[in-house]
Amino acid sequence: MPISHAIAHHLASSTDAEARLSLRPDELAIDEASASLLATLKNSFLSRISREHGSFDSEEPSPLARELESFLAEEASFSKMTEALMEWLKEQAAEKRIELDADFLFFVEKSFDNHLFYLFVARRSESLRVSDELEITPSYAVDTGSSLFGIKVDLAEWKQRKDYAYLSLLPPRGNAALTESFYAFTGFSNGLDKSEATLSFLEGVETFARQMPEEQQHEYRNQVVNYCMEQDEQDAPVDIAELSRALDGIDADAFTRHMMENRPETNNEVMMDRRSLQRYVKFSGRERDLAISFSSQQLNSRVQYDAANDILTIKGLPRALRQQLLSHLQKG
Repeated sequence: MPISHAIAHHLASSTDAEARLSLRPDELAIDEASASLLATLKNSFLSRISREHGSFDSEEPSPLARELESFLAEEASFSKMTEALMEWLKEQAAEKRIELDADFLFFVEKSFDNHLFYLFVARRSESLRVSDELEITPSYAVDTGSSLFGIKVDLAEWKQRKDYAYLSLLPPRGNAALTESFYAFTGFSNGLDKSEATLSFLEGVETFARQMPEEQQHEYRNQVVNYCMEQDEQDAPVDIAELSRALDGIDADAFTRHMMENRPETNNEVMMDRRSLQRYVKFSGRERDLAISFSSQQLNSRVQYDAANDILTIKGLPRALRQQLLSHLQKG
């Protein structure tokens, strides 16, 4: 999707020094470098299971909602909008003595079908390199690792005021004051319980599976999960009617009717919880000295569970595990 606006600012603050704000006066060039950086940041953002989905607080507009309104109404340029947001963040950092040293990267993507706003907050990672003069010098890069946090707003969805989530948030970790300020800055509200919604959705998927021949059930479940995973990777909800048309070997109309009849919600879209999807096709558990993982397809075939006695029986061990056990027993 083409980038229409991009800019970078920097904010540094600590508990014992005044917050310092560095503002870029003009927008970044829209070129291969900015597109590559945005793609990298988006991939990191979308890979996180901890993303939250909701909407802006309708009763008390947040700084982000107010400034985006001004930008969309063409009352403020993109640069001026981001500067106003950074000034608010600087005041919060100074007031709450927040420890932070990071780049704030703002982007807008716009096409015929989509209009998206992104803010990514990234620290800089340092490494050493050999310069052209063969000197060892420090080198800095945008850190897209676990310290990254940010926001995505579907501006088209927000302007239409649809009754669904248009705000995606990846909160900062390990800093309570920063997290609190970031939520206030964003105005995140009406957060979805993705786990509950996904479990309700999967219950419908499973009851439909039981109406199918047993030999078709595994492929059907995998198709559903793969489709849902792809939607999650794009930060998009699963539309039940669209899902039904994507599944091979089933009656699409019957599937849609069944899913809608068995859903307590009236909305035909579901924002997926990745953990719940993974558990649907794979059972796993870990303690300090024991880890077990197997496909749900194996339950009641190679794997039997006696719930009354809490005993798991596995028939036909993986070859590598069997060889390890035999080797150990022979040594004993």
